[in-house]
Amino acid sequence: MRNSAKPIRFERVLPIVSIGIVIMTAACGMQRASTDSSAPDATISGRISRTTPVIVRLTTTQTDEENPVWSPDGTLLAFESSRDGNKEIYAMDADGRHTRNLTQNAANDDDPIWSPDSRQLLFVSNRDGNKEIYAMGLDGSDPRNLSQNAANDRWPVWSYDGLKVMFISDRSGSWDLFSMNPDGTEQRRLTTAAAVEDNQKWSPDMKHVAFVSNQSGNNEIYLMDGQGSAPRSLTRNAAENTCPNWSPDGKHIAFISNLTGNWELYVMDADGSHQRQLTRTPEEEDSPRWSPDGKMIAFVSKGEVSANISVVDLAGRIQKTMTDSVSEKELPSWSPDGTRISFIGKEGGGPWQIFLMHLWGTQQAKQAGPTEPVAALP
Repeated sequence: MRNSAKPIRFERVLPIVSIGIVIMTAACGMQRASTDSSAPDATISGRISRTTPVIVRLTTTQTDEENPVWSPDGTLLAFESSRDGNKEIYAMDADGRHTRNLTQNAANDDDPIWSPDSRQLLFVSNRDGNKEIYAMGLDGSDPRNLSQNAANDRWPVWSYDGLKVMFISDRSGSWDLFSMNPDGTEQRRLTTAAAVEDNQKWSPDMKHVAFVSNQSGNNEIYLMDGQGSAPRSLTRNAAENTCPNWSPDGKHIAFISNLTGNWELYVMDADGSHQRQLTRTPEEEDSPRWSPDGKMIAFVSKGEVSANISVVDLAGRIQKTMTDSVSEKELPSWSPDGTRISFIGKEGGGPWQIFLMHLWGTQQAKQAGPTEPVAALP
């Protein structure tokens, strides 16, 4: 969670009226990791410096299209849209074709996240009067309320083996981390501090959870084991530290901090040691995402009039802006094979739309037309 002094050009904020706190989780977002090393790679660095990505627009509507998330098999993108009058969950093929409304409900549905086997989607809905966590099939079938609680439950995250779901809830009077089985049973409170906990991420081996807490008076990155015990602060400074993201091999955590007075990208070992600053720019960095091979980090770089997607290698030697400077860009998300990055962007005061960047310059997706029909459910 960023503090109020930081200008946010794309805010997806959850107002918490009951406890008078505002939480922003989506800017940091979620990204599943895959495999491999987290060491600087000269070959990758050279390729970054020479590449010219191809960027394709996948949606063209008059409403905001938000939060695109890849299915683990790389074939689909789920996202949020209000094109039918209220916010619902949609899915489309990774080339932008065959868009379909999965929720088809009069309530607001958001926060889609795929199960590791690509067969289910979790999402958040207020269809029962408050924000709760639901599951459905990949075609929208069999929607069911998992959390079934009178409080607000948000931001679900699958464990990598698909056997647990972690989420945040205000049912205890403050925003804490909870876990449950994928069928909603065995709901368990993981954090107990009188503070706001969010931005939770499982380690790839699922033995630990990194998260953000303001229990010390500022936002720090904490680590606890997968059962919620032995929480400890990794950052331990007076700055604001947020957006933790595990490297694919679980050895490192990327994060964002304003330790120098500007929001910059950092990386540290998984135990909090060897903290090092990767970016040094006048822009404000946000939303770090590791490439699936662990050799690059994509992030958002925000200037006064634009926001762009950039990438940096693990030594901080090669940093390159991958998008133009005309419009806002947010929420980068790597495809599972590491060749594409989805993101949302907008021109001027227009709505947010979904784009696809072919990182190494190969165009395989189409550009959506403004009158493209929405496909019926399979």
